[in-house]
Amino acid sequence: MIKLKDLLTEIGKDGTVWIGNETYPAHTQTALHWMRRQYIPLTPKVVEKIVGKKIPVKSFHITGPESLHRMKNVLTSKKSLSTFTMTNKDEKLAKGGGIQTKGGIIFYIEGNLLAQKTIDFDTVPDKTGRRWVDSFNIFGDRQTWPAMVKKAKFSWDEIEGEMDKISKKYYDRWMLPGDDPNSLSYEEYKELAKKEQGPLIAKMIKDYIDLANKALKTNKKKFINSLITPPYKGSTGWWNEILVYNVKIVDMFVLKRVLPTSGPGDPATYEARKTMEELEKLASAATGNDPITVGTPAQYRKWFAKRGGKIVSS
Repeated sequence: MIKLKDLLTEIGKDGTVWIGNETYPAHTQTALHWMRRQYIPLTPKVVEKIVGKKIPVKSFHITGPESLHRMKNVLTSKKSLSTFTMTNKDEKLAKGGGIQTKGGIIFYIEGNLLAQKTIDFDTVPDKTGRRWVDSFNIFGDRQTWPAMVKKAKFSWDEIEGEMDKISKKYYDRWMLPGDDPNSLSYEEYKELAKKEQGPLIAKMIKDYIDLANKALKTNKKKFINSLITPPYKGSTGWWNEILVYNVKIVDMFVLKRVLPTSGPGDPATYEARKTMEELEKLASAATGNDPITVGTPAQYRKWFAKRGGKIVSS
């Protein structure tokens, strides 16, 4: 039968996540997946209400040629972007490498602060671009959010029971002999079950997010102290994480390995030419005077430092 866990994600052999018929970065999951783990979603609208203002910020984001189209999606939406301003010298970020991608393309961006910590606090997107955060990183404990979920009587067992009832109704018809007039093909069974389960899932997600927003507002001080107030300078991880929305590109640095050439300014491969075309499109929206710099990892580090980035020893 089609169970709730079947509606989470499918993971490809290359780590790519399939949700429906679309592919997403390896760390993307559905809202249901993060709800199950009792993560909390953060959205610009709710954070702005809690903080009372938009907080401007500038930071860096590294990606690879294979993910440039996702950068374009962020620029034309309210989606947040995971960025940084500090990294340890031994990390890939210090050399222009990516965490979830091949890296090699570094964006210097400006926007508004959604949340931040001096460590990578493992924020994760769902397929809509909404960011989810472990409740511990918001409230500083493992009790606050589970207690609110329990008090609201948000029961996964009850929800799964309702889902199973719907699924079984159509599953039994799928198991009928093919010549039975009430029998269903497997595709019909899936379509009918998911169609009836849809409104139940939508209500479940809405109720969960409403409760999460209430928790953020009720625990405003904890949230601000944990994820908004500039962190203590003496506390650093391998790199910091800053979630930014209303993203705009200032300029970008591209490592030479991303754009191999056969001559001065002449990309050597079809992939390199395609990457250059994508970069030029993004550069047209950049606010800086010199939107694209191409160079070595050593030159990247100087570029990074000139814009306020920090590479630390420990």
